[in-house]
Amino acid sequence: MKRTGRTVYLSGAVSFATADAVFSSGLTNVAYFQNILVDERRGYAYKVTFMSAFPSASVATGPGNVPFALQSFSRRELLRMSEAELQLYSGNNTAVGTSGFIAAQNRTIGIYANHSEKGFSEVNYQNQYVIKGDAMATQSLSLCVDLLALGQSDSSATYYIELEEYEVTSDEEILLILSERAGDAAGLAD
Repeated sequence: MKRTGRTVYLSGAVSFATADAVFSSGLTNVAYFQNILVDERRGYAYKVTFMSAFPSASVATGPGNVPFALQSFSRRELLRMSEAELQLYSGNNTAVGTSGFIAAQNRTIGIYANHSEKGFSEVNYQNQYVIKGDAMATQSLSLCVDLLALGQSDSSATYYIELEEYEVTSDEEILLILSERAGDAAGLAD
């Protein structure tokens, strides 16, 4: 594995209206998932070095301060997920016994959780994240966004993510993909 020296910067916004998948519990929408990066080139992988919400110029306008998880799902995978898998990957799997199970999954690379009523002007939105130090993304990145705190009309999430690009051999790429998939929902979701 060799660092290429290239840094990739991702920024944008996701919303319930454009979600690739939505987890609902009864009549309540709990979380939505949206793919934000597809790179199917062979021989490359990415390490996430920084993640944050991208602030708007005014707290009163634009997307808000919404918590999200950065995960390594492709749009195709998101569209094929069952309700049980969506529940598991959103961190709301009560059958496993904890709502914080999202942090233990190999597909979860990081979590941004600066959910505050104070808004961007009074809190430091750039240090409210956790990134797994050994996590690498090989093909796709997606966001899982919490809907419960704000409801679907106010759940647009902005993001800013920095990635370091690495060249990987075929063997290293296979091992990275296996590592990502090792924490899959097989056997955990009903």
